[in-house]
Amino acid sequence: MATIAIVAVATVGSFIDAQADAVEYVQICPVYGADFFYVPQTDICLNVVQNDAREVTSGGTWRWRVPNNPRTYSSLPQNGCQNGGTLVKFADINSSGLGVNSHARFETKNRYALNLHAQYIASVLYKGGFTIPSLTFAVANLPSCPAGNAIVNDATDCTPGDTAEGGGSLECEVSCVDGAWQYTGDQNNRIGQGNFCMFYYYNDPVTGPKYSFPLGCIDTSPQANLQATLAFAPDSPIPPPTSSQVYIVGANGDTWDVPSPSNVQGTLSVWLCLQHTSGH
Repeated sequence: MATIAIVAVATVGSFIDAQADAVEYVQICPVYGADFFYVPQTDICLNVVQNDAREVTSGGTWRWRVPNNPRTYSSLPQNGCQNGGTLVKFADINSSGLGVNSHARFETKNRYALNLHAQYIASVLYKGGFTIPSLTFAVANLPSCPAGNAIVNDATDCTPGDTAEGGGSLECEVSCVDGAWQYTGDQNNRIGQGNFCMFYYYNDPVTGPKYSFPLGCIDTSPQANLQATLAFAPDSPIPPPTSSQVYIVGANGDTWDVPSPSNVQGTLSVWLCLQHTSGH
């Protein structure tokens, strides 16, 4: 999934209010070397060449590598949680378990409360996946915003940023912007992707609710019909020490090209493998 290296970093920035839309890495981060720069308004050090982001916490270095950390397949979820780890079930997620959050992302309605005292998440395990259909509409039949991207087959002009108008014969991609459908350009190969990430969700006493860097992102569509369980291992996702209660949520990292969660097909089962921090 070649686009994840760009998408995941930008999306994470929006989740943690790092204002990644204005990508200006001007302050050198000396902790990890000359190629690392601080993401504005955060303590996160990012190497844009190697797609490597890190943050120092009291529990160790919190690191996220894009596009993928080590991944392994196993026949059963239990086999993907080894070395004395504790396997806990997050949820079996389908369209009814998803809703639209304030970032216009499809997020799990279930927030799993997790007591991480002396523990960390060693891996996130996925089984199954989502099929994200490419939906095509006439402009007059587009669903109400907010919604994911869609394709219209009767566009008059595909100029990005223009309000969607019908009556033509062009096929264009449209997106909800400020409550209205606008053209993003011609149809492209991102239509139908179903990438999905798991996050820590916690309340910072100073800045309020926050999302962590992803604990693991996958394109769920290729996983949809596989029987094997995929274990995704983050390096050391220790939550910030200011968090008194940590929750786990799931959300799509990039905007899915469907108007509403009800269009998402399939089921994604998610487990967490917990390990004790001693010796970690």
